[in-house]
Amino acid sequence: MDQLNNQQLIEKMFADYASGNMSAVLSLFNKDIVWERQGAPFIPFSGVFKGMDEINRMFAIQATTLSIKEFVPDKICTDDDTVVVLGHDVAEVVTTGKTYSAKWVQAYTFNEGKIIHVQVYMDTKPIADAFLP
Repeated sequence: MDQLNNQQLIEKMFADYASGNMSAVLSLFNKDIVWERQGAPFIPFSGVFKGMDEINRMFAIQATTLSIKEFVPDKICTDDDTVVVLGHDVAEVVTTGKTYSAKWVQAYTFNEGKIIHVQVYMDTKPIADAFLP
């Protein structure tokens, strides 16, 4: 798959996520997907998630713990099999009612037209603070 197609797949993924079409989002992942996101242990969607069952679980956790107000990819950069997205989000933590705002970088690695690895880089302190009572 060429660079342009990888970028188009990521753009489509973000559009599908925004519209709530999670089956389309999940269809872009390789069955052996690894998703890594750093964060305090009490942030329930932090950690390393491997395989489709764990990816489904991660998205379900996000859906039940957050009310996402804004989730925007601001810039997309593509090189070979990697697409890097710079963006920002605003979300409310359901259990505390606290809102956080964060900028992030997500690096997607493709293998044979499917996403095989996701690494999320962000300042997790605002998220951790929003989860604390």
